[in-house]
Amino acid sequence: MKKKQELPKVQEKSSEIKRIRNKITISGDWWNDKTHVLLDMDGTLINQPGALFHNLFALGVLFRMRSFGSISQLIKAAQKTKEILLSSHSFATNEEAFFETLASELNTSRLKIERFVSKFFDSDYPFICLFLHSDPFARKLVDLLHTSNRHITLATNAVFGRREIELRLKASDLYLHDFDLVTSWDVMKTTKPHTKFFNDTLKKIGAIPERTVMIGNDPYYDLPAHTLGIQTLLVGNKLTLKDIVESLEENIKQNKK
Repeated sequence: MKKKQELPKVQEKSSEIKRIRNKITISGDWWNDKTHVLLDMDGTLINQPGALFHNLFALGVLFRMRSFGSISQLIKAAQKTKEILLSSHSFATNEEAFFETLASELNTSRLKIERFVSKFFDSDYPFICLFLHSDPFARKLVDLLHTSNRHITLATNAVFGRREIELRLKASDLYLHDFDLVTSWDVMKTTKPHTKFFNDTLKKIGAIPERTVMIGNDPYYDLPAHTLGIQTLLVGNKLTLKDIVESLEENIKQNKK
């Protein structure tokens, strides 16, 4: 009797596993009434070679900043700055939060930190960005969104400036002017995964959740958009940019009839 009672549960579990493994499909008409699209950058529009990119970035910064303090002091200051950036801080923008906090933690002037950052992103960072990989469908996705007259926001986490963001975008042949809004640190005072980041972004572009799409790759950072009613697509094994591009192409063809 025990085995017979457990059978439905086993079948139910098997069905759930099958559903999870199934590939997600999006029809062309799914895009009807979707007027605004938020696009994540890292891992969505551009691919990163595992931890290599982040490790090179961290090592490069630590090496260049050794005149500001010991390794332990630099790491502690970086951790504190990150903590402030990702919190509900009182600074006017995330850019202000970064420079003011880091300068305070290292007991130096903001001007010196700004000069260092400018020099680092002019010299070392372009080389590090060479390790980024392109996504062959990123450029096409952005072009199709423009063709279909949709408002496009580069909804990257607001912890970098526009210049640094564009250096990464070039990996997939994309540029700042491809987007109607870029959530760089100078225009935002919130960050992912806080829902306020998505609320603030919606206010800036004059959009409502029901007509907005978020396309990202990270459940932790991007999925909170869904809690606001924003239709959220997570690219990965079950859904790729190619799938999204094909659904957009179908939508454009349908609307031409």
